[in-house]
Amino acid sequence: MKREYPLDIENVGEDTYIVMSRGHHDPHAFMRKVREEGYDWPLGMPSHRWVKMTPANDGGEHSCFYNFVDEGTRGAFPATYAHEAYGDDRYEVVCATSGSAGGGAA
Repeated sequence: MKREYPLDIENVGEDTYIVMSRGHHDPHAFMRKVREEGYDWPLGMPSHRWVKMTPANDGGEHSCFYNFVDEGTRGAFPATYAHEAYGDDRYEVVCATSGSAGGGAA
């Protein structure tokens, strides 16, 4: 049975703007939720990835690391992911250029 994940935005970037939610969500619904939660950063088009979380053993401020892996990797989960982007790579610009119907994010 396929697991369902709620659309729950997490800030997972450190020196780069990165947001993610577990589960493969509609990119436009994802970005609407990102903007609703107050993230006004310049972000690119969300993508669907497979992610594996590994504990950080660096003794520092990190509690874990997120690594992109192949589907089927043990311990991996699906994620919708968007990272910092500028100019023509920004989500809003991509949507306007492609005529995408879901571009209602600010």
